[in-house]
Amino acid sequence: MTPKKEQPTFIEKARRKQIIDAALQTIAEQGYTQTSFAEIAKSLGITKGLIAYHFNGKHDLITSAIHTILNRQGAYIRGRVEEETKGSDKLRVYIEASFEYISQNRSQFVALVDLWGSFTSPEEKKAFSDSAYDPCRAHLKKIFRIGVEQKEFAKFDEQAMASVIQGAIDGIMLQWVFDPKAVDLQESSRELSEMFGKRLKK
Repeated sequence: MTPKKEQPTFIEKARRKQIIDAALQTIAEQGYTQTSFAEIAKSLGITKGLIAYHFNGKHDLITSAIHTILNRQGAYIRGRVEEETKGSDKLRVYIEASFEYISQNRSQFVALVDLWGSFTSPEEKKAFSDSAYDPCRAHLKKIFRIGVEQKEFAKFDEQAMASVIQGAIDGIMLQWVFDPKAVDLQESSRELSEMFGKRLKK
């Protein structure tokens, strides 16, 4: 019988978070290919062995870092959206909160864009796509249904619309990562909110 794996302690969770944050900052500054356990450990003043204790290799650390970014952003957006009651307001806030989190956490998204290229196999790429986009589309479709039930939104292809909206947000984020001076996130948020708000209005 396989022994049950013990849950990480509060201290272990805090250390993992510290390592992940350091990894994201190091990747943002030096790039994925130049980032090693040694570099991350140096930034924290700890040993490589301590990182190896918490993560089973670089791939495990990178996967955990990506999920951390997505989970943090998702939690931030959900918290903001849940404050609204109308479907139209929920959609507006979904877009606004997406850009707010991006603008407040530049290093995370610089690292995330770099990490996209670290997956080489079709299985890894699909796993990343599923973890990144499935929750976003599900959240947007939930907002759409509320808007339809409240007779604010017309009926439309929910999957396609969710993909278009999330694609617009991520596309603007990508441009901003490469050239922040060329992209005004606040103005982009306002334009997208207005454009999609009109498109979905009944």
